Amino acid sequence: MNIIPKKELPETMPTDICIKFASRRFSTNEKDRIHDISEAGIQSIINNIRNNTYKSLFLSLDSDGDIGIKFFQLESGEGWIFVQICDEEEDLYYSSVNVDYLNSNEEAPIICSDGQSVIMKRNTMHDLEMAAKCVEWFIRTGEPYPCMEWLTNR
Repeated sequence: MNIIPKKELPETMPTDICIKFASRRFSTNEKDRIHDISEAGIQSIINNIRNNTYKSLFLSLDSDGDIGIKFFQLESGEGWIFVQICDEEEDLYYSSVNVDYLNSNEEAPIICSDGQSVIMKRNTMHDLEMAAKCVEWFIRTGEPYPCMEWLTNR
């Protein structure tokens, strides 16, 4: 595991929308799907993260939500937030990092939307505004938000 340090933010936020699938859970189930991924729909998703309305979010660059392509996952509970970007084709992941728990094996009190995953406190944060920025950056670039530290497997 390596920590990628924060970088400076580019002068402007990209305006493209590169995601093709969005869901309120780590699921491709139709009842959880967010169909509006227009600019207005994206702003709604971001506001729902900022307001802690969405406890879970799944975004994919694939129109069917295939997890084999790069995807973004957010899970939260009891003030703990987990953000992760996975690229399974490259066997690469980035996750939020909590340096206070970096060497800990403590589990975060987050009940994941997949019903089975366990999230470690070292892979969490507590900043909803930062989580919203990570969501927007991924929506627009498909990449990790540069102004946050990330834990990666490379």
